[in-house]
Amino acid sequence: MLTTSASGRAFDFSHIVGGRQITGIVNLAFGEDDDVYIVKKAAGFTDVLRLSIGDVPEDEEITATFSQVNDRFFRGAWPACVAVGLDSNVYVTDELRNVVTVFDRDGLFLNHVGGGGNGEGQFDRPSGIVFNASGNMLIVDTLNHRVQEVTTDGTFVNGWGSQGSAEGQFQSPWGIAVDSNGDVYVADHKNHRVQKFDSTGGLISSIGEHGSEPGQFDHPSDVAVDPDGDIYVCDWVNNRVQVFDREYGFISELGGAAIELSKWQKQYVRGNPDVHKARRRVASLDLEAKFALPTGVKFDVARSRLFVIDSQRWRIQIFEKLDGYADPQFNI
Repeated sequence: MLTTSASGRAFDFSHIVGGRQITGIVNLAFGEDDDVYIVKKAAGFTDVLRLSIGDVPEDEEITATFSQVNDRFFRGAWPACVAVGLDSNVYVTDELRNVVTVFDRDGLFLNHVGGGGNGEGQFDRPSGIVFNASGNMLIVDTLNHRVQEVTTDGTFVNGWGSQGSAEGQFQSPWGIAVDSNGDVYVADHKNHRVQKFDSTGGLISSIGEHGSEPGQFDHPSDVAVDPDGDIYVCDWVNNRVQVFDREYGFISELGGAAIELSKWQKQYVRGNPDVHKARRRVASLDLEAKFALPTGVKFDVARSRLFVIDSQRWRIQIFEKLDGYADPQFNI
C-alpha cells in the first residue's frame, strides 16, 4: 500500500535511499539543511556517513565518510546510534568501547565521553541517544538497563531505571525520543513495550505487550514523536512501524512500500547483468517492498517526513505525512 490513511492522517510513500553504499545501516539523525548522519554497523562496514538527502527521489549523495577522516578509527568500534547536538557536533554511542564518541560535522574525531562501568556517567553497551532542550544527552545504557542524562563534557546530571519488568524498569532498552514537552519515550526492547517519562525520569505511562496484534510489540527497537504528538514505534521482529496518537490510541501500521529501487540500487543492478537477470526471474517482487527487521524510525520535522531504517535491505524508506487527508470519492 503506497498511501496508508487513518484518522485524518496519511502516510504517503515517497522513495527510498539505499544500496551497498549504506550496508549495515542501523540508525540515523538529522543535521542542518539536507544533512543526514547514518551509522553503519556490520563486519567490515563499520562507519558513520553524512548524506545529503533532498526532497525528491534520487536527490541523495554521500558528502562525508568518517572512516576516511580518521584512519583506522573504526577498527574495534561498534557504533550503535547517533544524534546531533546543539553545537552541530555528531555524537555516536559505541557499544564496544562503552563511550559516546564526538565528531565535528565533517567527521573529525574530537573526544570520547564516558567509559565502561555501572557508575554515574559510565555505560554498558550504550545505544539510543537524543538531546533534550537543555542541550544534554539522554543515553540509553542498555545492559545497565537505565537511561542517563549527561552533559556534552560527560558530567552526570540524572538517571533512572533498573533491570526488571515492573513499571519504570527496563530489559535491554534501545531507542529513545523526546517530544516537544520534554517528555521521554524509551523502547523497552525485551519487555516489548514503550515507556513514557517526564523530563526528570518520572513514569507517565506505558504501552505494549508481547504479540503481533495492534498495540503489541515484538522487541521494539526505536520510537519517534512528531510535532503533532503522534508516536511511531519501530516494531522490529514484527517488521512494521506502528503509529499511535498522543494518548496511545492506535492509528495505523506501516509494513513497507518500496515499489522501486533506489538510485544506488539501480546503478548496482544495471551494472551487473547476472544480478539483473536473477532479479527478473523471481516469481514476485512483493517481498522486496516490505520492511525486513527495521531498526529505527525518525521524523523529519522540516519536511514532515517519516524515515524508517530498513536494516536488512540496506535502505531508508521515506513517507510523507499528510494531515487532513480525505480518501478520494468516485462515482461509478
